[in-house]
Amino acid sequence: MLVICNGAVKSGSTWLYNILFELRDFVRPPEHYLTEASRRRTRNPCIQPELLEAFLRDEDVVGTDYLSKNHVGRPEHRDLLMSNPHVFVFDIERDVRDMVVSSYYDDCNRNGYHGSFREHYWEHGRYLAYDVIRYHDNWRNSGDHFLMVSYEGLHNDFAAQVRPIAAMLGVELDDQAVEQLREKTSMGSLRKRYQDESLYKDDKFFRKGQVGDWQNHFDAEISADILAIEKKGIGQFDRRLLGKKLRDVLARIR
Repeated sequence: MLVICNGAVKSGSTWLYNILFELRDFVRPPEHYLTEASRRRTRNPCIQPELLEAFLRDEDVVGTDYLSKNHVGRPEHRDLLMSNPHVFVFDIERDVRDMVVSSYYDDCNRNGYHGSFREHYWEHGRYLAYDVIRYHDNWRNSGDHFLMVSYEGLHNDFAAQVRPIAAMLGVELDDQAVEQLREKTSMGSLRKRYQDESLYKDDKFFRKGQVGDWQNHFDAEISADILAIEKKGIGQFDRRLLGKKLRDVLARIR
């Protein structure tokens, strides 16, 4: 089988990947299919989306279990993956408000962003929120070989979330196995597991993972804006979006 851990950015996809990794004896996909960045990593192999069709055609996905960590959002890739009976796709959905907060700190810690959270939200966060909402909607209800996992659910009732994951992969988990899996994929365990990976080391990647942290960052205006985005999206004539596009154009010609 080919299992795709396909969570959106800053939504717990690395946590989900490690849960999946512990459930079966997966084989790393051949290197020539992987993105350049993931070839340099020991963990989290990522098959290039444009090579998924070739991978499914040329590799033994019936007799070998492969695991790839992706952020595949295009409908044509979804349809390709869901048309193959030996492919299983897992997404993980997080409160989009917490996702935006996590994205802010990720930009600060790894990309040197120095602005405030409010500045980051209006410059970047609201557009990322819109993209992530559309990403999940593109995958939602994709069929029997797709499962949407809840980030908050993993925090609040780990067993209730991981048992359906395991069942889809043909694995039964008793209570002891669930607790072992919880420990192996805890924040502390993941920090140790990834301590030699430059992208994930220290606290720059695994920061807090706190549910509801958005309440410490959002003001009334941001709360109203993201609620509107969840309900209606962002239109092409959105005032702030037009301003962002203009700034992007000016930055390119300077």
